[in-house]
Amino acid sequence: MDTGECLGNVVSDGKLVRDSGGIQNAQFGIRKDGTMVFGYLSEEDVVNQSNPFVQLVSGVVWLLRNGEVYINQSRVAECGDTQTTGTFDKFINVISARTAVGHDRQGRLILVHVDGQTESRGVSLWEMAEFLKQQGVINAINLDGGGSATLVLNGTLASYPSEHCPFDSMWRCPRSISTVVCVHEPACDPPDCSGHGLCVAGHCHCDSHFWAGPACDTLDCGPANCSLHGVCSASCAPGSYGESCSQKCQCQHGSSCDPVHGACSCPAGFYGSSCEHAGQCLASQKKSNEKFSLSESAWVSLSCALALLLVLSVLGNVGLVLRGRQQHRKQDYCYHPLRDINGDTPHCPTSAAWDQEEIQQLEDTQEPNQEFL
Repeated sequence: MDTGECLGNVVSDGKLVRDSGGIQNAQFGIRKDGTMVFGYLSEEDVVNQSNPFVQLVSGVVWLLRNGEVYINQSRVAECGDTQTTGTFDKFINVISARTAVGHDRQGRLILVHVDGQTESRGVSLWEMAEFLKQQGVINAINLDGGGSATLVLNGTLASYPSEHCPFDSMWRCPRSISTVVCVHEPACDPPDCSGHGLCVAGHCHCDSHFWAGPACDTLDCGPANCSLHGVCSASCAPGSYGESCSQKCQCQHGSSCDPVHGACSCPAGFYGSSCEHAGQCLASQKKSNEKFSLSESAWVSLSCALALLLVLSVLGNVGLVLRGRQQHRKQDYCYHPLRDINGDTPHCPTSAAWDQEEIQQLEDTQEPNQEFL
């Protein structure tokens, strides 16, 4: 259709997205109990809630029914207006890209995609039906073809589109479509398997021997773990042990704690109930590596004491200098002039007299008849 709307019945994850309005075409669906349905459905079948459809999509032409080609019967029963290739016979006979869905005798779902381009390459619906029959398919319907036939694997385009890209005709681009058939592994409940397993094909594979159950939420310690003498519980977080992990471990020096009894497993070089003691070699080594250190408060006290001693020392030196100058000013000096050495009385003037005598002596030395003794 030019509007881009999907045609026929569409049910997605249990929700009816679109009703065919009574138009009869081949259907493929999966009911709540896992039963796969191929063929024609009445409007009552589509909305039946006793075993409702969780997935349902409409196609055009029932290719195989109970292992036999069913195209001629489909030509009569179905509405040919749901395709836009041309007449219903042309849609059936023209070679083009095709997509079909079916199942084999083992109940395995089978999807088949054939690349092509209308009237240039691909297969007709007759050829598709015969190919599916040869592969052991029992029931199958044709979903769509031409530019709407697209195959994507793990998020990557795996088919060769038949239409040219609108921005550059040199390249091929897939057509925008309204309905897809998506096949993926079934989900687990819960999806993360309670955090104790891995979801594989809809089943939780528990990651240890102690977690069991469909959701890996049942703790089964067994005799190998509790030895029939304990209470089975989940492992405690590091640093705790006991029932409900309510007890706090007392282990030191990085030793591990038993989650049940709290017993410490000491690392090499330590011993004791809490691994608090170091071995002789390790203790001596630790002692030799110890360095003298002072706390911050001790460093502050020591610095203040040294500063006080420095100030006292400076004050003491200043006092000594001042006292020396004062004594120098008050002290008297004695001297013996050279002319009085031969028996004259020593003369001991004061410092002021000494200055006067010194001046007089200086004048005497300047006389030409100065005599030297």
